[in-house]
Amino acid sequence: MTEEKERLATAGARVLIEGAASTALWEPIHDSFAAWFRRHALTETELHLSRLERLGRRFRVLNSLNPIQERRRWRFRLLDVLMRASSSAAAATELAALIDEFASALAARPREERLEFRDHLDFRGSTFKGTVAAVQHNHYGAIPSPAAWRPVGQVGPVEFGVGPTRRVLGLPDVPPYVRRDCDDDLRIHLAHNGLVLILGELYAGKSYTAWHGVQSLKRHILYAPYPGDDLRAVLSVLDGNPGDYVIWLDELTDHLGSGGLDLKLLGRFTSLGAVMLGTINPEEYYRRRSGTAPGERVIAAARTVELAREWSDAELERLAGLDDPRAYPAYMWSGREGAASYFAIGHLLFDEWRRVGTQVSHPRGQLLVRAAVDLARCGVRGAVPVELLRRVHEHYGAEERESFEDALAWATKPLFGASGLLVRGDEAQTWRVYGALVAEATRADGNLEPVPDEVWWTLLDESGPDSVVDRDAILDGARTAFLSRLNGEDTALMIAFAGRVGPDERCALLSRAADVGDWRGAEALAAFLMTRGDTTQAMPYLEQAAAAGGSWAATTLGKLLRDQAEAWLRRAAEAGDPVAAHELGDTLVGTGREDEALLWYRRAAAAGRLEVAVSLGALLSSWRAPEADVWLCYAAARGDARGAGELGVHLSWEPEADEVKLVPYYQSAAHAGDASAAFNLGQWMARQDRFDEAMELYRQALQGGVSEAETAIGVLLDLQGRMAEAADWYQRVEVADTYRWAGTANPIGLPEVLPAPPRPPDGTTPTPDTVNE
Repeated sequence: MTEEKERLATAGARVLIEGAASTALWEPIHDSFAAWFRRHALTETELHLSRLERLGRRFRVLNSLNPIQERRRWRFRLLDVLMRASSSAAAATELAALIDEFASALAARPREERLEFRDHLDFRGSTFKGTVAAVQHNHYGAIPSPAAWRPVGQVGPVEFGVGPTRRVLGLPDVPPYVRRDCDDDLRIHLAHNGLVLILGELYAGKSYTAWHGVQSLKRHILYAPYPGDDLRAVLSVLDGNPGDYVIWLDELTDHLGSGGLDLKLLGRFTSLGAVMLGTINPEEYYRRRSGTAPGERVIAAARTVELAREWSDAELERLAGLDDPRAYPAYMWSGREGAASYFAIGHLLFDEWRRVGTQVSHPRGQLLVRAAVDLARCGVRGAVPVELLRRVHEHYGAEERESFEDALAWATKPLFGASGLLVRGDEAQTWRVYGALVAEATRADGNLEPVPDEVWWTLLDESGPDSVVDRDAILDGARTAFLSRLNGEDTALMIAFAGRVGPDERCALLSRAADVGDWRGAEALAAFLMTRGDTTQAMPYLEQAAAAGGSWAATTLGKLLRDQAEAWLRRAAEAGDPVAAHELGDTLVGTGREDEALLWYRRAAAAGRLEVAVSLGALLSSWRAPEADVWLCYAAARGDARGAGELGVHLSWEPEADEVKLVPYYQSAAHAGDASAAFNLGQWMARQDRFDEAMELYRQALQGGVSEAETAIGVLLDLQGRMAEAADWYQRVEVADTYRWAGTANPIGLPEVLPAPPRPPDGTTPTPDTVNE
């Protein structure tokens, strides 16, 4: 059974390596093998998936894959999973099916597209002259040649397994090393022979730390076996030759098992002067060091240093001081994921987010990540509730091809075995963007559009005592982002931003908008000044806004001017001016202060103001005071049109009033242009069936501003049987079928927005409660 698994592992590794060289076949091969690893790998699943991601990229993008060496690595990994799977038979059956599925397609490719695995000499087609002798050698794997052992100072970081970051013209692919807090402990351990392990998560920077550590072993020579290599072959090279050796075992678990490191081999390497330096995932280390298998006993014997993925403050300070333009963005944005992860996969995650394929397959997901990036660009440093993220992403346009839930699931799915584009926060249902995406987006050639204004407003309106948003930080970011527009003539931005800043800054922004000529800025500034009690300074801005059509400004200005008028009229009236006393009385009546108005009317009359008679009489008439007769008769006798009209109305309230006697007063006032008198006279004419005269009077009243005349014209047409014309007039005042009291609608003349008064119990029309005096 073991031989069958080894055969499957060999064939599966060949499919993987040949598939990595095929642009057309790699994607389905990658996805199928990734699914197989997820189902059957009991440990290091994410590590296997990360290696799969790197496999295709190394071969097709970086062109740095050695087919023979890589095939040996993957044979070992596949065999390890087959041997340890919970259902070994199922794992073997599924792997055999994958091999059958893809082997024929790979074999069908043109010969020039296939990989040649030249790990043996092929004499087919050769011509020999003379005797040929063949010798077969049996040994433990490939014996490393002397050239494979190199002084540690000649081995670069990339050869140690350090991945390149985004290429920048004129800069090395790998940024300069930044001293880690564990470096001193590592050097102490490396000063002694034996096994040293660096414990760290994926992309914690283990390989770079290991490379830097061995630089202290200046007299040592180094060899790095491939995963699955038989270490007994390495030992055979050193046997009998003690010296200063370093054996680099990246991912120690790839060097355990058959032919791998055990306690006996470790002891012999140690006695020969070898330092064996390896890396391992912390979870794997603590899980396996208490076991009893040969490889697990080796792990327990190792000296260890732990390398945290998140960098300490001291490490970040050293990073910030690095003389490299890539260092400070990493200092700002690496976050909990660590600077090593930032440099290793940050640019890859950014490319995954921005590529055209993502826009097609995850359109809302791409917008969601854009929203999270912009939150960070605005100054949000921590994770935010998912509902805030949902609201913000809606400012980037509607996208119905993908649900929000599916978009969030895609954006948070780990990529490259490490992190999603969005990273979970400490609180439940909170997320933040992977920091490197922000750094990439804000590069000079990032080509990312400015943050939409609505996003700034959402954040500024969201911030408060219980908010996760730092309002001061957001304001600082907004000022920087808006600087050129605020210094220009973007008055809409000035006004919107003014409503979200402090009083002094608000006043300055609104003043600038008003000075540019925006009446909305003038109106907002006037309102702000009035809240501070500075009415005098607000007046010119109210006038500017009112003149441009601002209704609030016009209303407020009118009230202010009325109040000012009252104050000046009162001063003149108190000085004895009868005209001022009269005008002051009219002003007071309009504000409901009739008692005081009556006092000033009498003072005006006593001072000889003849024109006050009609105002005084009208006020007394509204109180049904008999004295009103005297004043209104006096005004009418003087030829005051309003006085005649008011007298007619006043007399109509008397019990058993003779309408015929009132007509002359209405006629006199209507002839003089009084619109109310014309309306009252029209009503009398209509009751006399003098429809033509009534219509003419109604039209005069309508021109004079009596709105009730519109309905009266409709009623008059209705009485004449001219229903179609009547309906047009009813429609104009929106009382088509409610001009008569119906109990459920308002009486004629009341807007429909007002609630209807209660209906009397007997269903009759309610009548006002009047007091006859």
